[in-house]
Amino acid sequence: MVVSLHRLSVAGADSPRVRQFINVKRNRGGAPPGAVTLEGLWALRRALESAVAIETVFVCPVLVRGGDTERAVVRALDRGARVYSVSERVLRRMVDRDGPDGLAALAYLPRCDLDRLAISARSRVVVLDRMELAGNLGAVIRCADGAGASAVILTDRRTRVTHPLAVKASMGTVFSMPVIDAFVDEVVAWARGAGMRIVAADPAAVASYRGPHYDGPVALVLGSERYGLSTEWREAADVLVSIPMRGVADSLNVGHAAALLLYESLNH
Repeated sequence: MVVSLHRLSVAGADSPRVRQFINVKRNRGGAPPGAVTLEGLWALRRALESAVAIETVFVCPVLVRGGDTERAVVRALDRGARVYSVSERVLRRMVDRDGPDGLAALAYLPRCDLDRLAISARSRVVVLDRMELAGNLGAVIRCADGAGASAVILTDRRTRVTHPLAVKASMGTVFSMPVIDAFVDEVVAWARGAGMRIVAADPAAVASYRGPHYDGPVALVLGSERYGLSTEWREAADVLVSIPMRGVADSLNVGHAAALLLYESLNH
């Protein structure tokens, strides 16, 4: 099957599809749950490699670079996506990239629940409490993917997984890594039921993150950038650990902290 990019239905700036994309991107107008915007060929490719549902693809023919774009569009069409042609002016309004490559898309992340997670003796999950910065959220998701974690769980989150900065910082791993919203008490009960050891990072903790054992399934809990670990998680933790700080800063970026804890836990 070959797609003639110049013969697609045209969507202008006032098209409902274009407006929907912009509303989802800016989190306004009651965006459907899980709706996420994809900017560029790399993002569409990552989405196509996962279980993400692709609803709409926008192509700017004059910005397309090579046959990879057409192949990605064909795959999206085969999965039921609607494809529209947009002008360069419209596409540049839709995406934030300095050098757009002619593609944008609207997709939906799959819903994940605690009860659907398969936990084994070597499972690791990352719990982020009151996460505020989308870029940091994306970085932790990428790290969790790299370390082979089972999921990232968000409690009392302050930013959205579908934020463009989270998608970009995750390098598309947000499309395949289970990310779950839940209340603290729900996660604690679930972790206890699954036999998980809860290790929480707290700059005030005496024990180093290299000290405790990480045998069996482990939930690694990190607090918000501004407020740190919440009282609920501090009380629920089996052990509190800190990362030694030798300079003037009292803590690391949450993404760096997550990486240290995840990879340390893999050594046990």
